[in-house]
Amino acid sequence: MKLRTLLIFIFSFQLLHVATNGYSQKTREINLNLKNVIDIAKDSSLNAFIEKNRYLADYWDYRSYKAEFLPKLNLSARPFSYTRAVREEFNWQDSSYQYIEQQDVNSYLNLSLNQNIPFTGGTVYIDSDVGRLQNFNNGGVQYSSTPIRIGIEQGLFDYNHLKWEKKLEPLEFERAKKDYIQEREEIAEDAVDAYFDLLIAQISLDIEKTKYANADTLYKDGQERYKKDSISQEDLYSLRLRKLNAENSLRQTRNRVKRAENDLITFLRLEEDLSIELTVPEDIPELNIDPSKALTKARKNNPRRIWHEERRIRAERDVIRAKKSRYHANLDVSFGLNQTNDNLEQAYQDLLDQQKVRVSLNIPIVDWGLTQKRYNLARRNQQVTNASVRQSEIRFDQNVRRTVEEFNLQNNIIERAALADTLARKSYDLVQERFLNGEADIVKLNSAEQDKISARKSYIRELEEYWEYIYEIRQLTGFDFVNQEELSVDFDKMINTRGINSIY
Repeated sequence: MKLRTLLIFIFSFQLLHVATNGYSQKTREINLNLKNVIDIAKDSSLNAFIEKNRYLADYWDYRSYKAEFLPKLNLSARPFSYTRAVREEFNWQDSSYQYIEQQDVNSYLNLSLNQNIPFTGGTVYIDSDVGRLQNFNNGGVQYSSTPIRIGIEQGLFDYNHLKWEKKLEPLEFERAKKDYIQEREEIAEDAVDAYFDLLIAQISLDIEKTKYANADTLYKDGQERYKKDSISQEDLYSLRLRKLNAENSLRQTRNRVKRAENDLITFLRLEEDLSIELTVPEDIPELNIDPSKALTKARKNNPRRIWHEERRIRAERDVIRAKKSRYHANLDVSFGLNQTNDNLEQAYQDLLDQQKVRVSLNIPIVDWGLTQKRYNLARRNQQVTNASVRQSEIRFDQNVRRTVEEFNLQNNIIERAALADTLARKSYDLVQERFLNGEADIVKLNSAEQDKISARKSYIRELEEYWEYIYEIRQLTGFDFVNQEELSVDFDKMINTRGINSIY
Protein backbone atom coordinates (compact mmCIF):
# COMPACT_ATOMS: atom_id res chain seq x y z
CA MET A 1 0.00 0.00 0.00
CA LYS A 2 1.39 3.38 -0.96
CA LEU A 3 2.05 5.91 1.74
CA ARG A 4 -0.49 8.39 0.42
CA THR A 5 -3.15 5.66 0.41
CA LEU A 6 -2.17 4.73 3.97
CA LEU A 7 -2.46 8.35 5.01
CA ILE A 8 -5.90 8.70 3.40
CA PHE A 9 -6.98 5.57 5.26
CA ILE A 10 -5.81 7.07 8.55
CA PHE A 11 -7.70 10.29 7.81
CA SER A 12 -10.87 8.36 6.97
CA PHE A 13 -10.62 6.31 10.15
CA GLN A 14 -10.25 9.45 12.24
CA LEU A 15 -13.29 11.03 10.58
CA LEU A 16 -15.33 7.88 11.20
CA HIS A 17 -14.24 7.95 14.83
CA VAL A 18 -15.41 11.55 15.14
CA ALA A 19 -18.76 10.77 13.55
CA THR A 20 -19.48 7.76 15.74
CA ASN A 21 -18.77 9.78 18.88
CA GLY A 22 -21.48 12.28 17.97
CA TYR A 23 -19.44 15.43 17.30
CA SER A 24 -17.53 17.10 14.50
CA GLN A 25 -14.64 19.48 14.43
CA LYS A 26 -12.90 21.64 11.86
CA THR A 27 -9.40 20.26 12.47
CA ARG A 28 -8.83 16.61 11.67
CA GLU A 29 -6.64 14.66 14.06
CA ILE A 30 -4.22 11.92 13.08
CA ASN A 31 -1.87 9.80 15.14
CA LEU A 32 1.60 9.22 13.71
CA ASN A 33 4.63 7.36 14.93
CA LEU A 34 8.25 7.92 13.97
CA LYS A 35 8.19 5.34 11.16
CA ASN A 36 5.08 6.94 9.60
CA VAL A 37 6.74 10.35 9.55
CA ILE A 38 9.99 9.03 8.06
CA ASP A 39 8.15 7.07 5.34
CA ILE A 40 6.02 10.08 4.38
CA ALA A 41 9.10 12.33 4.35
CA LYS A 42 10.97 9.97 2.02
CA ASP A 43 7.98 9.77 -0.30
CA SER A 44 6.27 13.16 -0.30
CA SER A 45 8.44 15.89 1.21
CA LEU A 46 9.87 18.72 -0.84
CA ASN A 47 13.38 17.36 -0.32
CA ALA A 48 12.25 13.96 -1.63
CA PHE A 49 10.80 15.65 -4.73
CA ILE A 50 14.07 17.51 -5.34
CA GLU A 51 16.27 14.43 -4.88
CA LYS A 52 14.12 12.28 -7.17
CA ASN A 53 14.37 14.84 -9.96
CA ARG A 54 18.08 15.33 -9.34
CA TYR A 55 18.59 11.61 -9.81
CA LEU A 56 16.50 11.69 -13.00
CA ALA A 57 18.74 14.46 -14.36
CA ASP A 58 21.79 12.28 -13.65
CA TYR A 59 20.06 9.32 -15.28
CA TRP A 60 19.39 11.19 -18.53
CA ASP A 61 22.90 12.60 -18.48
CA TYR A 62 24.20 9.02 -18.32
CA ARG A 63 21.87 8.00 -21.17
CA SER A 64 23.31 10.86 -23.24
CA TYR A 65 26.82 9.59 -22.55
CA LYS A 66 25.93 6.06 -23.68
CA ALA A 67 24.44 7.48 -26.88
CA GLU A 68 27.91 8.72 -27.87
CA PHE A 69 28.95 5.10 -28.46
CA LEU A 70 25.97 4.20 -30.63
CA PRO A 71 25.82 4.65 -34.43
CA LYS A 72 24.31 7.94 -35.53
CA LEU A 73 22.36 8.33 -38.75
CA ASN A 74 22.40 11.93 -40.00
CA LEU A 75 20.67 13.63 -42.88
CA SER A 76 22.04 16.96 -44.02
CA ALA A 77 20.54 18.90 -46.90
CA ARG A 78 20.73 22.18 -48.72
CA PRO A 79 17.51 22.09 -50.73
CA PHE A 80 17.98 25.43 -52.39
CA SER A 81 20.87 27.86 -52.74
CA TYR A 82 20.71 30.72 -55.24
CA THR A 83 23.79 32.79 -56.09
CA ARG A 84 24.14 35.80 -58.35
CA ALA A 85 27.46 37.64 -58.13
CA VAL A 86 30.34 39.10 -60.08
CA ARG A 87 33.48 37.09 -59.49
CA GLU A 88 37.07 37.23 -60.51
CA GLU A 89 38.16 34.29 -62.68
CA PHE A 90 41.36 33.39 -64.57
CA ASN A 91 41.13 33.19 -68.35
CA TRP A 92 43.39 30.37 -69.53
CA GLN A 93 43.27 31.50 -73.14
CA ASP A 94 45.00 34.84 -72.65
CA SER A 95 46.42 34.20 -69.15
CA SER A 96 44.56 37.10 -67.60
CA TYR A 97 42.01 37.71 -64.89
CA GLN A 98 38.59 39.04 -65.65
CA TYR A 99 35.29 39.71 -63.88
CA ILE A 100 32.28 37.71 -64.97
CA GLU A 101 28.72 37.53 -63.74
CA GLN A 102 27.77 34.15 -62.31
CA GLN A 103 24.22 33.00 -61.57
CA ASP A 104 23.36 29.50 -60.40
CA VAL A 105 21.05 27.38 -58.26
CA ASN A 106 22.56 24.59 -56.25
CA SER A 107 21.04 21.75 -54.15
CA TYR A 108 22.71 19.10 -52.02
CA LEU A 109 21.68 16.05 -49.97
CA ASN A 110 23.86 13.82 -47.76
CA LEU A 111 23.00 10.74 -45.68
CA SER A 112 25.70 9.51 -43.30
CA LEU A 113 26.16 6.81 -40.66
CA ASN A 114 28.83 7.63 -38.04
CA GLN A 115 30.33 5.50 -35.29
CA ASN A 116 32.74 6.72 -32.61
CA ILE A 117 35.66 4.43 -31.71
CA PRO A 118 36.13 4.59 -27.91
CA PHE A 119 39.61 3.06 -27.77
CA THR A 120 41.15 5.40 -30.35
CA GLY A 121 38.91 8.46 -30.17
CA GLY A 122 38.35 8.41 -33.93
CA THR A 123 35.25 8.18 -36.07
CA VAL A 124 34.40 5.74 -38.86
CA TYR A 125 31.66 6.71 -41.27
CA ILE A 126 29.67 5.62 -44.32
CA ASP A 127 27.85 8.23 -46.34
CA SER A 128 26.12 8.90 -49.62
CA ASP A 129 25.35 12.22 -51.30
CA VAL A 130 23.87 13.74 -54.40
CA GLY A 131 24.08 17.29 -55.72
CA ARG A 132 22.45 19.38 -58.46
CA LEU A 133 23.92 22.49 -60.06
CA GLN A 134 22.04 24.70 -62.54
CA ASN A 135 24.18 27.36 -64.22
CA PHE A 136 22.14 30.18 -65.76
CA ASN A 137 25.16 31.45 -67.71
CA ASN A 138 25.09 28.50 -70.08
CA GLY A 139 21.64 27.18 -69.21
CA GLY A 140 23.04 23.75 -68.25
CA VAL A 141 22.16 21.41 -65.40
CA GLN A 142 24.65 18.99 -63.92
CA TYR A 143 24.30 16.26 -61.29
CA SER A 144 26.97 14.85 -58.97
CA SER A 145 26.58 11.58 -57.07
CA THR A 146 28.57 9.67 -54.51
CA PRO A 147 26.53 6.47 -53.94
CA ILE A 148 28.87 5.26 -51.20
CA ARG A 149 31.91 6.49 -49.38
CA ILE A 150 33.66 4.83 -46.43
CA GLY A 151 36.12 6.74 -44.31
CA ILE A 152 37.82 7.21 -40.99
CA GLU A 153 38.92 10.32 -39.14
CA GLN A 154 41.50 9.68 -36.47
CA GLY A 155 43.70 11.80 -34.25
CA LEU A 156 47.14 10.16 -34.24
CA PHE A 157 48.54 11.45 -30.96
CA ASP A 158 45.64 13.52 -29.62
CA TYR A 159 43.89 13.36 -26.28
CA ASN A 160 41.13 10.73 -26.44
CA HIS A 161 38.16 12.21 -24.57
CA LEU A 162 36.02 9.12 -25.23
CA LYS A 163 38.45 6.90 -23.34
CA TRP A 164 38.26 9.09 -20.23
CA GLU A 165 34.50 9.51 -20.45
CA LYS A 166 34.23 5.72 -20.50
CA LYS A 167 36.10 5.69 -17.18
CA LEU A 168 34.31 8.60 -15.53
CA GLU A 169 30.67 8.51 -16.64
CA PRO A 170 29.81 5.06 -15.22
CA LEU A 171 31.41 6.10 -11.93
CA GLU A 172 29.41 9.32 -11.86
CA PHE A 173 26.18 7.45 -12.50
CA GLU A 174 26.96 4.90 -9.80
CA ARG A 175 27.68 7.76 -7.42
CA ALA A 176 24.35 9.36 -8.39
CA LYS A 177 22.55 6.19 -7.27
CA LYS A 178 24.41 6.07 -3.97
CA ASP A 179 23.90 9.82 -3.52
CA TYR A 180 20.15 9.31 -3.87
CA ILE A 181 20.12 6.50 -1.31
CA GLN A 182 22.19 8.64 1.06
CA GLU A 183 19.98 11.69 0.56
CA ARG A 184 16.93 9.62 1.49
CA GLU A 185 18.59 8.83 4.81
CA GLU A 186 19.39 12.51 5.28
CA ILE A 187 15.70 13.25 4.70
CA ALA A 188 14.95 10.62 7.35
CA GLU A 189 17.30 12.37 9.77
CA ASP A 190 15.56 15.69 9.08
CA ALA A 191 12.27 13.92 9.72
CA VAL A 192 13.59 12.70 13.07
CA ASP A 193 14.47 16.29 14.02
CA ALA A 194 11.04 17.61 13.01
CA TYR A 195 9.31 14.69 14.74
CA PHE A 196 11.05 15.18 18.05
CA ASP A 197 10.67 18.96 17.92
CA LEU A 198 6.91 18.46 17.90
CA LEU A 199 7.02 15.50 20.29
CA ILE A 200 9.02 17.43 22.89
CA ALA A 201 6.66 20.37 22.50
CA GLN A 202 3.64 18.09 23.02
CA ILE A 203 5.25 16.42 26.02
CA SER A 204 6.08 19.85 27.40
CA LEU A 205 2.43 20.81 26.91
CA ASP A 206 1.29 17.72 28.84
CA ILE A 207 3.76 18.60 31.57
CA GLU A 208 2.55 22.20 31.69
CA LYS A 209 -1.09 21.08 31.84
CA THR A 210 -0.30 18.78 34.76
CA LYS A 211 1.84 21.47 36.33
CA TYR A 212 -0.98 24.00 36.07
CA ALA A 213 -3.56 21.54 37.40
CA ASN A 214 -1.31 20.71 40.35
CA ALA A 215 -0.59 24.38 40.97
CA ASP A 216 -4.31 25.16 40.96
CA THR A 217 -5.06 22.28 43.33
CA LEU A 218 -2.23 23.23 45.66
CA TYR A 219 -3.27 26.88 45.70
CA LYS A 220 -6.87 25.97 46.58
CA ASP A 221 -5.61 23.61 49.27
CA GLY A 222 -3.25 26.32 50.49
CA GLN A 223 -6.14 28.75 50.85
CA GLU A 224 -7.95 26.26 53.08
CA ARG A 225 -4.83 25.57 55.10
CA TYR A 226 -4.10 29.29 55.46
CA LYS A 227 -7.53 29.77 56.97
CA LYS A 228 -6.58 27.14 59.53
CA ASP A 229 -3.17 28.75 60.10
CA SER A 230 -1.46 25.62 58.77
CA ILE A 231 0.74 27.60 56.37
CA SER A 232 2.10 31.12 56.38
CA GLN A 233 0.93 33.96 54.14
CA GLU A 234 4.33 33.82 52.44
CA ASP A 235 3.70 30.19 51.44
CA LEU A 236 0.25 31.14 50.15
CA TYR A 237 1.77 33.91 48.00
CA SER A 238 4.29 31.39 46.67
CA LEU A 239 1.50 28.99 45.74
CA ARG A 240 -0.41 31.74 43.96
CA LEU A 241 2.74 32.85 42.10
CA ARG A 242 3.33 29.21 41.19
CA LYS A 243 -0.14 29.02 39.65
CA LEU A 244 0.34 32.26 37.66
CA ASN A 245 3.70 31.10 36.33
CA ALA A 246 2.22 27.73 35.37
CA GLU A 247 -0.61 29.48 33.49
CA ASN A 248 1.80 31.70 31.55
CA SER A 249 4.07 28.76 30.76
CA LEU A 250 1.06 26.76 29.54
CA ARG A 251 0.10 29.49 27.07
CA GLN A 252 3.65 29.79 25.75
CA THR A 253 3.96 26.03 25.35
CA ARG A 254 0.70 25.88 23.35
CA ASN A 255 2.23 28.37 20.92
CA ARG A 256 5.42 26.28 20.63
CA VAL A 257 3.34 23.19 19.88
CA LYS A 258 1.49 25.02 17.11
CA ARG A 259 4.71 26.24 15.53
CA ALA A 260 6.34 22.80 15.68
CA GLU A 261 3.18 21.20 14.28
CA ASN A 262 3.09 23.67 11.37
CA ASP A 263 6.77 23.00 10.68
CA LEU A 264 6.16 19.24 10.52
CA ILE A 265 3.08 19.64 8.30
CA THR A 266 5.04 21.89 5.94
CA PHE A 267 8.00 19.52 5.89
CA LEU A 268 5.79 16.53 5.03
CA ARG A 269 3.59 18.58 2.65
CA LEU A 270 0.40 17.52 4.43
CA GLU A 271 -2.92 19.34 4.59
CA GLU A 272 -2.85 22.42 6.77
CA ASP A 273 -6.07 21.65 8.68
CA LEU A 274 -4.54 18.65 10.45
CA SER A 275 -3.84 18.18 14.11
CA ILE A 276 -1.03 15.68 14.65
CA GLU A 277 -0.61 13.58 17.76
CA LEU A 278 2.74 11.81 18.11
CA THR A 279 3.77 8.83 20.20
CA VAL A 280 7.04 8.33 22.04
CA PRO A 281 9.13 5.70 20.17
CA GLU A 282 9.73 3.41 23.14
CA ASP A 283 10.55 0.36 20.99
CA ILE A 284 14.31 0.78 20.78
CA PRO A 285 16.21 -1.98 18.96
CA GLU A 286 18.97 -3.59 21.00
CA LEU A 287 21.90 -2.88 18.75
CA ASN A 288 25.65 -2.87 19.14
CA ILE A 289 27.45 -2.14 15.88
CA ASP A 290 30.89 -3.49 15.09
CA PRO A 291 33.02 -0.48 13.98
CA SER A 292 35.05 -2.66 11.61
CA LYS A 293 31.94 -3.92 9.85
CA ALA A 294 30.55 -0.40 9.65
CA LEU A 295 33.80 0.80 8.08
CA THR A 296 33.73 -2.01 5.51
CA LYS A 297 30.16 -1.16 4.54
CA ALA A 298 30.98 2.56 4.37
CA ARG A 299 33.92 1.98 2.03
CA LYS A 300 31.68 -0.13 -0.17
CA ASN A 301 28.46 1.89 -0.19
CA ASN A 302 29.23 5.51 0.57
CA PRO A 303 29.28 7.79 -2.50
CA ARG A 304 32.33 9.58 -1.12
CA ARG A 305 34.43 6.55 -2.04
CA ILE A 306 33.42 6.92 -5.69
CA TRP A 307 33.93 10.66 -5.52
CA HIS A 308 37.51 10.07 -4.35
CA GLU A 309 38.10 7.74 -7.29
CA GLU A 310 36.64 10.30 -9.67
CA ARG A 311 39.02 12.97 -8.38
CA ARG A 312 42.02 10.70 -8.94
CA ILE A 313 40.92 9.84 -12.48
CA ARG A 314 40.24 13.48 -13.37
CA ALA A 315 43.66 14.51 -12.11
CA GLU A 316 45.27 11.76 -14.20
CA ARG A 317 43.17 12.78 -17.20
CA ASP A 318 44.28 16.40 -16.92
CA VAL A 319 47.93 15.31 -16.95
CA ILE A 320 47.42 13.24 -20.11
CA ARG A 321 45.47 16.04 -21.78
CA ALA A 322 48.19 18.58 -20.97
CA LYS A 323 50.86 16.22 -22.24
CA LYS A 324 49.09 15.52 -25.54
CA SER A 325 48.22 19.14 -26.16
CA ARG A 326 51.84 19.81 -27.21
CA TYR A 327 51.14 18.79 -30.80
CA HIS A 328 48.32 17.54 -32.97
CA ALA A 329 48.21 15.11 -35.87
CA ASN A 330 45.12 13.94 -37.71
CA LEU A 331 44.52 11.28 -40.35
CA ASP A 332 41.55 11.44 -42.70
CA VAL A 333 41.17 8.47 -45.08
CA SER A 334 38.19 7.69 -47.30
CA PHE A 335 37.30 5.58 -50.33
CA GLY A 336 34.21 5.92 -52.45
CA LEU A 337 32.60 5.95 -55.87
CA ASN A 338 31.33 9.04 -57.63
CA GLN A 339 30.27 10.39 -61.03
CA THR A 340 28.84 13.52 -62.64
CA ASN A 341 26.41 13.82 -65.56
CA ASP A 342 23.78 16.07 -67.05
CA ASN A 343 21.24 13.33 -66.32
CA LEU A 344 20.51 12.22 -62.75
CA GLU A 345 20.09 8.54 -63.64
CA GLN A 346 23.35 8.46 -65.60
CA ALA A 347 25.13 10.16 -62.72
CA TYR A 348 24.85 6.77 -60.95
CA GLN A 349 26.36 4.80 -63.84
CA ASP A 350 29.98 4.11 -64.77
CA LEU A 351 31.11 5.17 -61.33
CA LEU A 352 34.66 6.33 -60.78
CA ASP A 353 36.93 5.64 -57.84
CA GLN A 354 37.28 8.35 -55.26
CA GLN A 355 40.12 8.18 -52.74
CA LYS A 356 41.34 10.60 -50.12
CA VAL A 357 44.26 10.35 -47.72
CA ARG A 358 45.11 13.41 -45.70
CA VAL A 359 47.50 13.82 -42.79
CA SER A 360 47.61 17.15 -40.96
CA LEU A 361 50.13 18.21 -38.32
CA ASN A 362 50.26 21.08 -35.87
CA ILE A 363 53.57 21.24 -34.00
CA PRO A 364 54.53 24.36 -32.03
CA ILE A 365 58.16 25.31 -32.68
CA VAL A 366 58.48 28.13 -30.15
CA ASP A 367 55.78 28.60 -27.50
CA TRP A 368 58.05 29.92 -24.72
CA GLY A 369 57.44 26.86 -22.58
CA LEU A 370 53.65 27.32 -22.42
CA THR A 371 52.75 23.68 -23.07
CA GLN A 372 55.44 22.48 -20.64
CA LYS A 373 54.07 24.80 -17.97
CA ARG A 374 50.59 23.41 -18.47
CA TYR A 375 51.91 19.89 -18.18
CA ASN A 376 53.92 20.66 -15.03
CA LEU A 377 50.92 22.40 -13.48
CA ALA A 378 48.68 19.40 -14.21
CA ARG A 379 51.21 17.06 -12.59
CA ARG A 380 51.46 19.24 -9.48
CA ASN A 381 47.66 19.39 -9.26
CA GLN A 382 47.54 15.60 -9.54
CA GLN A 383 49.94 15.22 -6.62
CA VAL A 384 47.93 17.67 -4.52
CA THR A 385 44.69 15.89 -5.43
CA ASN A 386 46.05 12.46 -4.51
CA ALA A 387 47.31 13.76 -1.17
CA SER A 388 44.02 15.53 -0.48
CA VAL A 389 41.99 12.43 -1.37
CA ARG A 390 44.11 10.27 0.91
CA GLN A 391 43.65 12.69 3.80
CA SER A 392 39.91 12.84 3.13
CA GLU A 393 39.74 9.03 3.20
CA ILE A 394 41.50 8.93 6.56
CA ARG A 395 39.12 11.51 8.02
CA PHE A 396 36.14 9.66 6.61
CA ASP A 397 37.26 6.40 8.23
CA GLN A 398 37.78 8.19 11.54
CA ASN A 399 34.32 9.77 11.31
CA VAL A 400 32.69 6.38 10.72
CA ARG A 401 34.45 4.78 13.66
CA ARG A 402 33.75 7.72 15.98
CA THR A 403 30.06 7.86 15.05
CA VAL A 404 29.60 4.13 15.61
CA GLU A 405 31.41 4.22 18.96
CA GLU A 406 29.29 7.16 20.11
CA PHE A 407 26.15 5.33 19.04
CA ASN A 408 27.12 2.22 21.00
CA LEU A 409 27.44 4.39 24.10
CA GLN A 410 24.02 5.91 23.48
CA ASN A 411 22.22 2.71 24.51
CA ASN A 412 23.59 3.00 28.04
CA ILE A 413 22.82 6.70 28.13
CA ILE A 414 19.18 6.04 27.21
CA GLU A 415 18.86 3.39 29.90
CA ARG A 416 20.17 5.80 32.51
CA ALA A 417 17.94 8.61 31.20
CA ALA A 418 14.88 6.32 31.37
CA LEU A 419 15.74 5.32 34.94
CA ALA A 420 16.26 8.97 35.91
CA ASP A 421 12.86 9.82 34.39
CA THR A 422 11.15 7.09 36.41
CA LEU A 423 12.90 8.04 39.67
CA ALA A 424 12.19 11.75 39.21
CA ARG A 425 8.46 11.10 38.70
CA LYS A 426 8.28 8.87 41.76
CA SER A 427 10.24 11.37 43.82
CA TYR A 428 7.91 14.20 42.83
CA ASP A 429 4.83 12.14 43.75
CA LEU A 430 6.31 11.46 47.21
CA VAL A 431 7.29 15.11 47.80
CA GLN A 432 3.87 16.30 46.67
CA GLU A 433 2.20 13.88 49.09
CA ARG A 434 4.47 15.04 51.91
CA PHE A 435 3.70 18.68 51.08
CA LEU A 436 -0.02 18.02 51.26
CA ASN A 437 0.57 16.40 54.66
CA GLY A 438 2.58 19.39 55.82
CA GLU A 439 5.85 17.46 55.95
CA ALA A 440 7.62 19.34 53.11
CA ASP A 441 7.85 23.02 52.15
CA ILE A 442 7.20 24.71 48.83
CA VAL A 443 10.92 24.90 47.99
CA LYS A 444 11.30 21.12 48.02
CA LEU A 445 8.13 20.76 45.98
CA ASN A 446 9.37 23.19 43.32
CA SER A 447 12.74 21.46 43.22
CA ALA A 448 11.16 18.02 42.81
CA GLU A 449 8.91 19.30 40.04
CA GLN A 450 11.82 20.83 38.13
CA ASP A 451 13.76 17.57 38.47
CA LYS A 452 10.80 15.64 37.07
CA ILE A 453 10.42 17.98 34.09
CA SER A 454 14.14 18.02 33.41
CA ALA A 455 14.43 14.23 33.59
CA ARG A 456 11.50 13.70 31.23
CA LYS A 457 12.81 16.14 28.62
CA SER A 458 16.33 14.74 28.95
CA TYR A 459 15.04 11.23 28.25
CA ILE A 460 13.22 12.39 25.10
CA ARG A 461 16.32 14.28 23.93
CA GLU A 462 18.43 11.16 24.37
CA LEU A 463 15.85 9.21 22.35
CA GLU A 464 16.10 11.82 19.60
CA GLU A 465 19.89 11.58 19.58
CA TYR A 466 19.69 7.78 19.40
CA TRP A 467 17.51 7.87 16.27
CA GLU A 468 19.65 10.61 14.74
CA TYR A 469 22.67 8.32 15.19
CA ILE A 470 20.74 5.46 13.56
CA TYR A 471 20.10 7.44 10.40
CA GLU A 472 23.51 9.09 10.37
CA ILE A 473 25.10 5.63 10.38
CA ARG A 474 22.74 4.56 7.60
CA GLN A 475 23.92 7.58 5.62
CA LEU A 476 27.57 6.77 6.19
CA THR A 477 27.41 3.03 5.55
CA GLY A 478 24.47 2.52 3.20
CA PHE A 479 23.52 -0.37 5.46
CA ASP A 480 20.57 -1.09 7.76
CA PHE A 481 22.12 -2.63 10.88
CA VAL A 482 18.71 -3.20 12.49
CA ASN A 483 17.54 -5.56 9.71
CA GLN A 484 21.07 -6.46 8.54
CA GLU A 485 20.53 -5.54 4.90
CA GLU A 486 21.91 -3.18 2.28
CA LEU A 487 19.92 -0.02 1.63
CA SER A 488 18.48 -0.06 -1.86
CA VAL A 489 15.98 1.67 -4.15
CA ASP A 490 14.09 0.24 -7.12
CA PHE A 491 15.55 2.68 -9.65
CA ASP A 492 14.02 0.91 -12.65
CA LYS A 493 10.55 1.31 -11.20
CA MET A 494 11.20 4.97 -10.44
CA ILE A 495 12.32 5.59 -14.04
CA ASN A 496 9.59 3.54 -15.74
CA THR A 497 6.70 5.01 -13.78
CA ARG A 498 7.92 8.52 -14.55
CA GLY A 499 6.02 9.15 -11.35
CA ILE A 500 7.88 12.17 -10.15
CA ASN A 501 4.84 14.05 -8.96
CA SER A 502 4.55 17.76 -9.18
CA ILE A 503 5.52 19.76 -6.15
CA TYR A 504 1.90 20.81 -5.88
